[in-house]
Amino acid sequence: MRRLAEDHAILGKAGMKANLALVPAQAAGRLPGGGPDGRKTQDKRDPRLPIADLFSEERARRLWDSLPDGHRRDRFDSNMPDDYRQAFAEQAIDKARGWFTQAVSFVGLPEPMIWELAWFVDQQVGDGYAVNPARLNRLRRGLALALEHGGPPARSARSITALSNEEWAGEVRAAGVRAGLSSGENIATVVLHSVKHIQDRLAYAYHDGEWWRLNLWNPALDRRILQRDHEPSGRHVANFVHLRADWLREAVKWWLSVQLSTERYVWSSVKSRMDTMKRFQAYIDRVGCTGPLLVSSPWVRGFVDHLNGYSALSGADKGGRLAKNSRRSTLVAVEAFFRWMYDHRAEAASVLGDPRWGRLDASYSVLFRLDDKPRLTNQLPEDMALEDEVVHRIAAGSGLLAAPKTEGGLNDRQAFHALMLLIRTGRRMNEVLMMDFDPLLPLAGTGPASEADGAGFVARLKYQQTKVTGGGPAVIPVDQEIVDIVRVQQTWAREFIASQGAPEGTDPVYLFVQTRQNRLGLRPYASATFHHRLGVLTKLMAVTDSAGRQVAVSKTHTFRHTRATDLINAGVPVHVVMRYLGHLSPTMTMHYAKTLSTTAEREFLRYKKVTADGRTAGIEPSDLYDMLHLDQRADRVLPNGWCMLPPRQVCSKGNACLTCDKFVTDASHRDDLRHQLAQTEALIAHRQAQFTARHGEPMREDNIWLGGRLAESRALTKVLVALDQVAVREHSRFRAVRGAGTADRPEPPPSVTRNRSHDPLA
Repeated sequence: MRRLAEDHAILGKAGMKANLALVPAQAAGRLPGGGPDGRKTQDKRDPRLPIADLFSEERARRLWDSLPDGHRRDRFDSNMPDDYRQAFAEQAIDKARGWFTQAVSFVGLPEPMIWELAWFVDQQVGDGYAVNPARLNRLRRGLALALEHGGPPARSARSITALSNEEWAGEVRAAGVRAGLSSGENIATVVLHSVKHIQDRLAYAYHDGEWWRLNLWNPALDRRILQRDHEPSGRHVANFVHLRADWLREAVKWWLSVQLSTERYVWSSVKSRMDTMKRFQAYIDRVGCTGPLLVSSPWVRGFVDHLNGYSALSGADKGGRLAKNSRRSTLVAVEAFFRWMYDHRAEAASVLGDPRWGRLDASYSVLFRLDDKPRLTNQLPEDMALEDEVVHRIAAGSGLLAAPKTEGGLNDRQAFHALMLLIRTGRRMNEVLMMDFDPLLPLAGTGPASEADGAGFVARLKYQQTKVTGGGPAVIPVDQEIVDIVRVQQTWAREFIASQGAPEGTDPVYLFVQTRQNRLGLRPYASATFHHRLGVLTKLMAVTDSAGRQVAVSKTHTFRHTRATDLINAGVPVHVVMRYLGHLSPTMTMHYAKTLSTTAEREFLRYKKVTADGRTAGIEPSDLYDMLHLDQRADRVLPNGWCMLPPRQVCSKGNACLTCDKFVTDASHRDDLRHQLAQTEALIAHRQAQFTARHGEPMREDNIWLGGRLAESRALTKVLVALDQVAVREHSRFRAVRGAGTADRPEPPPSVTRNRSHDPLA
């Protein structure tokens, strides 16, 4: 706890990435960014665009006036509001005496600076972050030192925004030297990091213009940015500084802001669009495009060629050629951008202050030829659905996630519980990690979910549908085991936030909670953290499938494919599977069903096929599988084998499949064949007894009925002998055998037929 508070303290993670240029583009003619070669530079504010341009005492006063009564103070000690007491870091509390041993004071600073610091503390507390009073006091001391002994810019400062964080730290170092302080360097380090996070919050609060005109969009700090209630990418930021061309950057910002406002895009879509536009910016840097009127130049053809030779900067293809889907998505996004700008060209010229947008013509509606865009491919890997044995081994070894580090585990019970839900429900990762704290609902006509009992479904589980909208209620039926996992995780989450200083009786917002700077449980467990934990688990367990491939537990979507495959293989109707998976159409569901044909083919090829006369089928098993089309020709699937009769031919043999040369079977039907042989022999014996009692002598073998039954019995015997020989020769009943066939089997001796009914394995 103490180390956690010291490491993260008042400066929550919400602002850690928000350290870039946050001022409007209109503040200067050029915005910060990378060098002329297009390479990424360090994320620093451009000193020509100081955040001080956003400050005014009137704005600072508005922040002060917005604070609740009792929160507008320049010092917090015994008069501290109750909600602040819970937020202050543990090391500031003397438990033996029951009071705070360290007060927070802003006394001595300029009045607007006090307003800013008091507002910042209130924001941090309200967002569930911890407050480190020692760090705040060092910050106040550093600012006071710079105000008294610093240079003219520092001595005249009225706001924390007057200088950049680097400039404040430099002033503190110089002032410490002048004042002869040995701790000046340590104080300067605190000022460097603290001022950065405070300015990140103030930049959004002081900006009175349209939110989209800022170069950095951070929905965690800027409440004006529209987001879904449960946004998986809610803590990501969109950095437009990398779009160095003014005309492109401002237009893309306006375009994306309108798409967000009209809910055509969600926040998680912004990053993917930014990635495509950065590729377009790299091309602009290379050819020197100066404006939006580009169709008259050869840039369209050149961009396609540029993209075909573009190197991937991340992912599995890093360093190699950009994947087909990425090239296609880039062309589609750039074309969609220009088409939208053409449709809104008059408004664009007015809003962006660039009349060139008004001169776009219809040629901007379709920039690229259909042949320029690679065909979309979405081919599933062979190991997308896991084997039952693999799933069992993962479930058995997943306890390492919760085990203490002293025992070789990861000491993360939340990750363990989340993995158990992923395996058992087939939900997407974010659908589990962003579940409401109490996601259980009762089944229709039953009591509360916690009171349900039984071996089947006992409750409904509500999850966050974060990928598609309009797919119906996001609930699935669950059994008692899943209910128990949820209840255990609820207990853990309650105890955790209580240990972080949450008010008594507070429940977190999410079932799985972030464990750093999340005192009130307002933020969910990060998917990146979960993915990292599963990556470590993959190395610890080293699970391989039957083909010897290592199974990556961190590829969580395999559990979804496995669950879907299990349901389809079990014969669950497609429309039921579609609802369970939260899909909008059967086409989406059948994307998972592709695994079914792979599974069925693999099972079919495990066994050697034998015809009714005991010979190996004279056709490749893979070719036979294709002929049968098991998923389409159910009329050719027999209780004890398959019929190879062509689809347009009609069988005239009735039930005499065992005497038909179009019949094949394998060892998977051994038990059925033995049972059928025993029944046939029992039927022959029963009919012979009846015939003898009636006629005084048994039926002769030329009797039509008896001849047919004896032929079936001999065929069954041949098939079983052939299967036994295959098993002995291949040292395994289940080894797959591929080949064109073998020589005829010899007729079994009469004793085999006579004694088969007494075989204990029959």
